Amino acid sequence: MDEKQIPLDRFSQWLYAICIVNFDDDVGQTIESIYPRNTELSNSERSTISYLAFPDSHSSGLESNHYHFRFKCSSINRLILRYCTFLYNDYSPPFLPVYGMCFGYVCFRQEKDLSQKRHYSQKSVVVLSALPFDELFYEVAKVISDSYFSSGFAAIEEACQEIDSWPPPRSNEFLTVPLLGTFFNLRIPSVVGTASLSTRFPLVDNGLNSSKDSSSVSSLSTISLPTHAGTCTNGVDQKTESEPSTSNAQLSVHSSNSCIFVPNNDSLSKIPRKLEITLESRNYAQAFAPILPHLQRIWELVITAQPILVMAPNPGKASQTVQALVSCITPLAFSSDYRPFFNIYDSEFKDVTRGASSSPISVLGVTNPFFSKALQNWPNVIRLGKVKCVEKKKKSHQLTSKKLLDDLKPGLYSRCKPFLKKDAGFFKRLKKSLTDGTPEEAISLAIHRFFQELTMSFLIPLEHYLSMLMPLHRDISPFRSVPVLKRFNMNDFFQTLESAGPRLTCDVKGDWVGLYR
Repeated sequence: MDEKQIPLDRFSQWLYAICIVNFDDDVGQTIESIYPRNTELSNSERSTISYLAFPDSHSSGLESNHYHFRFKCSSINRLILRYCTFLYNDYSPPFLPVYGMCFGYVCFRQEKDLSQKRHYSQKSVVVLSALPFDELFYEVAKVISDSYFSSGFAAIEEACQEIDSWPPPRSNEFLTVPLLGTFFNLRIPSVVGTASLSTRFPLVDNGLNSSKDSSSVSSLSTISLPTHAGTCTNGVDQKTESEPSTSNAQLSVHSSNSCIFVPNNDSLSKIPRKLEITLESRNYAQAFAPILPHLQRIWELVITAQPILVMAPNPGKASQTVQALVSCITPLAFSSDYRPFFNIYDSEFKDVTRGASSSPISVLGVTNPFFSKALQNWPNVIRLGKVKCVEKKKKSHQLTSKKLLDDLKPGLYSRCKPFLKKDAGFFKRLKKSLTDGTPEEAISLAIHRFFQELTMSFLIPLEHYLSMLMPLHRDISPFRSVPVLKRFNMNDFFQTLESAGPRLTCDVKGDWVGLYR
């Protein structure tokens, strides 16, 4: 730790605060405590956190729930400005903090308590941060909440002190950070490390997106996983726990040449847990399970910032799907506003219900059935449910004001006409992978690469045209006036698509010009 380091200065580089939110039978949701204790939050921000820290009454049947939300928070701006220039500025665009916005990662727990009027107690541990590192902070929130519910407030204070010892969150560095007996290994993606389509995602030549059903290194049936991959939860590879030392284990000799170590119960509790966190990975197969046949349509809706309403049975599914939606255009950052979990108590509820065209939010995750009627004018709705398999293709139905979304089956319901033709080759392999035992991680990786190819094929023609508008190197001189950039002309750009369009890097055909418009 630096000699002149301010107390909890390193903590603020990663997190903004840790909140304990309690449900009081007489008062309702209230923030019981905040760490650090000097954290600045307005009354409006405290109210928003309190309401979003609990699932809607319609989805609170589970004893525990893990999800995240996103809300307006002007109090966090000073930290973003403070660390933006020397820490956050070289992050990959999807991982950059957004001015005035904060994430809350929730671990909600409901337990029986006969001393309460409702005969059960409800509490949530909420980890606040400006950084969209959901793969990391989900695990951080789980570790902190487990310790808090077993050891009380002392666990929160210990966690804050330990996080304050973490190294700065610099990009493109391999970091190992400890937290209450758990070690997280991660690397924050850098904008410099973003490779081109041809070097990082060689999908054009390997046949994944062609109509021919040929095998390739990136096909859904042949993707290999790392040998250390274990159980995958929310996109996190969980490594096996490290082996105990001989001092904490009993020696059992089976033969003259071999022996095994049998750890006792006390040593097992002291074994550190190691988790490999991959911030770029996302469990698309799980997040998009009911709508896998519509992946290409979904990408079109997100890249054009069309309003999308996600209706889910619980906040966990809602937030997972919304975050997967805004991530499907990587390496682009989703510039519109989005809310992984939204309820009727949000201060922007009135603005959202006025209409999709006037709504300040483009992607919305909800669980309350009330929204099926209040937001029935939204043109695109993703309905989630408990679907075990999605082998059959579901057609996108037209929404009508007479038919509420409560009566509809899981799937995509859209009024928007698609611009691109469906990639038959990719979806044929996708359908096959769902029935032949292909690991979920491999399916998610193939979907990730499919999205990447579409996005890069969309960007490359723009990059090519913009390079034509730049002044030549020979025209730049300290002895001359600054050269003027040529104006962007849509018609000229569309003409370049004939010779340098997306078809050079992608086999997906269709009205690409209409998509750009």
